[in-house]
Amino acid sequence: MKVLARIHAHLCGDGNLCYFKTSEKDRINRASISYYNSNVDLINSFRKDMNELFGVKMTYIPRIMRVSVQSLRIANALCKLGKYGTRDWRIPRIIKNSNRCIKLEWIKAFCYDEGYTPKDRPFIRIKSMNVSGLKNIKTILHSIEIDSWITGINCDNSWYLNIRKMREMKNFYKKP
Repeated sequence: MKVLARIHAHLCGDGNLCYFKTSEKDRINRASISYYNSNVDLINSFRKDMNELFGVKMTYIPRIMRVSVQSLRIANALCKLGKYGTRDWRIPRIIKNSNRCIKLEWIKAFCYDEGYTPKDRPFIRIKSMNVSGLKNIKTILHSIEIDSWITGINCDNSWYLNIRKMREMKNFYKKP
């Protein structure tokens, strides 16, 4: 379940899942699952999680910092958890109702993609165009007794979720 939580969070953050039509004679539809990140450790972690959960080897393209796989089976399984668009993603009920450890895995994975740590403040900040998704995260943080608050709307129509570094998040550090 931890693996699924991390995969879902990474796809909501810096990932992409899309279906497309093909002109191949033996197929009508295809699906692509991709993850983009300049941090090779995160790329390798995502590849390992996908291999562990779905038994696939993802193609890594270093010049565009992307791993991807084409699979309708995997895309259909992941779409059961919800949408992955910038303004559409939400945390699925299976993760919302899980234990503290799994919730933290989701939050940490998402923070590695979308979060940063301001030098002058003791919290993690996530910038997003998806205020409903940020409210989902805030609800989960509240359920595990981690203080957070949302600010915005900003001039670019984005929002910030600020997470106070406490307990398990205390040593969070985002490697460049």
